[in-house]
Amino acid sequence: MTQHTGNVTVKAPAGTGWAALQDQLETAHAAVRSLAIPDRRHGILITRRGHGTYTVALSAEVPYGLTYERDDAGVP
Repeated sequence: MTQHTGNVTVKAPAGTGWAALQDQLETAHAAVRSLAIPDRRHGILITRRGHGTYTVALSAEVPYGLTYERDDAGVP
């Protein structure tokens, strides 16, 4: 898991089970949510980038207090 300001990338190694991936995503979500609370302007966007790779980020496109999911896997 790699974290930048308001942005966490989750890369699950090959063979990672769904439960382990879900735990990583929940941890990333909690970290980003803690950054969203003070300004109350951005929601959270979880984007699937490819097999086992996700980005969890603050997003002005998402209303505060909500989390949206997007699947960009296979999109050039």
